Amino acid sequence: MDTLGFTIGKKFTFTKTFAESDVYLFAGLIGDFFPAHVNEEYCKTMPYGTRLVHGCLTFSLCSTVSGMAGVASGQDILAMGYDQLRFRKPVFFGDTITATYWITEVDPVKRKTTGQCVMTNQRGRPSSPACTT
Repeated sequence: MDTLGFTIGKKFTFTKTFAESDVYLFAGLIGDFFPAHVNEEYCKTMPYGTRLVHGCLTFSLCSTVSGMAGVASGQDILAMGYDQLRFRKPVFFGDTITATYWITEVDPVKRKTTGQCVMTNQRGRPSSPACTT
């Protein structure tokens, strides 16, 4: 079966510790200064009690690892979408997140792949987000 150079099930990972500077740079780039990300005093009154990393910033690691799969395949690819994106658990400043991505299906006729991306924190627990590409 033609898999377009992709290896079904091969895993790609990327690990990053999210620092306060990452969050502030991201907030400035996208204009999202919601207090849950940038105001520690506000967050002390909220359920988690401290600032959270933007979900979309955390999600960007899925793009990183799915791109790694594309490079490894030798194909010129573009991400055409992410389905079933869910922010399941918060990511806090200082958390180390590992994104793991793998191809689950290849359709050579449509030149389309389907994959999964999951994230775990430094304790090996599921983190936010998880998605299907």
